[in-house]
Amino acid sequence: MVYKLLFYREVLTDMKKIPTEVQLRIKQVLETFRTAPESIYKKPLKAYETLFPVCVGDYRIVIEPDYEEVTLVWMISHRSKVYDKLDGR
Repeated sequence: MVYKLLFYREVLTDMKKIPTEVQLRIKQVLETFRTAPESIYKKPLKAYETLFPVCVGDYRIVIEPDYEEVTLVWMISHRSKVYDKLDGR
């Protein structure tokens, strides 16, 4: 089964700020979401029970799995800025 990925508008802006080699790794992880999302996320973010971080080097992809063939991508950010940005979204 192939899952659908839905992105918040700001994710495109987030990606532009990330180095190219990390962008390629992030795209590979996003492709893995489409085929087997449950294999990637483990524990939810503190204070956000439905959001899960996925580590790609020093960057985090924050997702919200829907379990109905859809995964929502909230943001892609450096690990030091994830909680600050989440509070703003």
